[in-house]
This record gives sequence, structure tokens and C-alpha cells, in this order.
Amino acid sequence: MSFLHEWLLGISACALLVSFAEQLPLTDAMRKIVRFTGGLLLILSILQPISDAELDGLSFDLAGYEEAVEALKTELAGERERALSDGIAEQTQAYIEDKASALGLRLRAVVDTECTDGVPLPKHVTLYGEENAELSEWIAEQLGIAKENQIWKEPE
Repeated sequence: MSFLHEWLLGISACALLVSFAEQLPLTDAMRKIVRFTGGLLLILSILQPISDAELDGLSFDLAGYEEAVEALKTELAGERERALSDGIAEQTQAYIEDKASALGLRLRAVVDTECTDGVPLPKHVTLYGEENAELSEWIAEQLGIAKENQIWKEPE
């Protein structure tokens, strides 16, 4: 606390000294020089704690930061992929259920995705409802989910 007290006292004293010097009857050129010098003195008194700081103890572990950034990038890419995969699965499920409803069927679809070249695509679907050849064909043609990857189960 005494450090802060001394520092603020030094700034105040410098400000008073500069203020007093500006009040002296001087020519315009001398007044500009006094203001400039006074400003420099105020800046130096404000920055004085930085000059007293020991910078030898500071070190930057850039390799550690790079590793942390890479780990964060990997984690965020995984989260992005999961979110995208979940969104695609939900949209595909809704699309299948809407088509089933249009065909007069009542069923629930659960879609699983797999990443191909970093892009999640629907690969498997479990359909809870009465099996329908027309819907199965539509899923294979429109969504690219092969018939062997379509599992039909009785409604729960």
C-alpha cells in the first residue's frame, strides 16, 4: 500500500509542479516548451512503476500456447461435427416422418450419421412402424440410405 501511496504522491507533485510552471508569465514559445516538458514529466511519473519492474522473471511459453490452441481447435472441430451430425439426423428424421405421413403411415424414424470426408451423412435408419416398400424405396432413392441399412421395428 505504501508503494501506491508513494506513486500517487509523485504523480500529484509532478502535476502541481507543471501547473505552477505554466502559470509563470512566459512567451508563447516558452509556454509550449513548458507544456511539452511538463507532459513528458507527467507521463514518466505515471509510467515509473513499469521502469522499476523486474522483467527477467517474465517468460512466454509459446509452445505451450500453441499446444493449447491446437487442442482447442480439435475440441471445437469435434463439437462442430457433432452438432452438424445431430442437426442432419434430426432434419432427416423429420423428412422421413413427413413423407410417411403423406403416405398415410404412422411411424417414428431414428437416423444415424457417419462422417465421410468430414461431412456427416445419414447412413442408417431405424423405423418404428409398419414396414412399407414404397417408403423404403423412397428413402433409398432420395436420402441414399441403402435398404440393408433400413431397420424396421414394431412400434414401441
